[in-house]
Amino acid sequence: MEPKRVISVSQVNTYLGCPLKYRFQYIDKIPRPWRVASMAFGTSVHAAVEWFHKERLAGRTADMAEVLKVFDADWYAQNVEPLVFSERESKDSLAEKGRAMLQLYVESGNGTMPVAVEQPFELDLVDPETGELLDVRIRGIIDLVEADQTLVDLKTAGRTLEQGGLERHLQLSTYALAFLLQHGDIPKLRLDMLLKTAKPRLERHPTTRSVEDLGWTARLIREVSLAIETEHFFPNPSWRCTECEYFAHCQQWRGTWPDEQLVAISDGEGVGEIAGA
Repeated sequence: MEPKRVISVSQVNTYLGCPLKYRFQYIDKIPRPWRVASMAFGTSVHAAVEWFHKERLAGRTADMAEVLKVFDADWYAQNVEPLVFSERESKDSLAEKGRAMLQLYVESGNGTMPVAVEQPFELDLVDPETGELLDVRIRGIIDLVEADQTLVDLKTAGRTLEQGGLERHLQLSTYALAFLLQHGDIPKLRLDMLLKTAKPRLERHPTTRSVEDLGWTARLIREVSLAIETEHFFPNPSWRCTECEYFAHCQQWRGTWPDEQLVAISDGEGVGEIAGA
């Protein structure tokens, strides 16, 4: 018997954003020539928040200065590889912004203790409405589980949620689906957003899901898995293209870029021009 396919929440999100990007990243495994700085910045903030909560989980009081040290070290490491900054941002301005955002996050604690940080899961996907086994396994990592069984996802962003964004948030839906399949209950959910606005803001968005919502989520994940297995990889042009690390590869796929230009981009030349294309 062949092992079941395993797919992560990140892979599902990448495929839904652009199937061709999924192929470049996960099938062809093309090294990224550069990254958008905002993504690397989010990783660094996330690393510091993770350390903060792990200290609390261990029964220690997390010192603000130590939280900032974790952020500074990770941000330094993120900048070792080529990053593309927006016109209004730089390595130093984002470092300053990140420290302010973390100060706000630590000082705005809601007092609820964590019971798990970066909790991994992997399980057989089941439609909770029908009980049907969907022949694929789903895996992911829950950012934070609080003592009252609230599952929390943390994001950094430049602006607040669009209308309907909380209800469509696939990461939270998958957290809830995994929890339901493991424990038989639908948990409370919350999206914590650290906004890198001129004055940093922290928004906490509580939400929940119904069994019907989670049935739809399970079937969506199964359909994405089937589309990948049958090699349905096509571009999905959108505003995200200007921030895509594989923009040059996509243009070559369309036949509009010569091979020698792609080689130059892969060597790190002209990445700023591509990001702003």
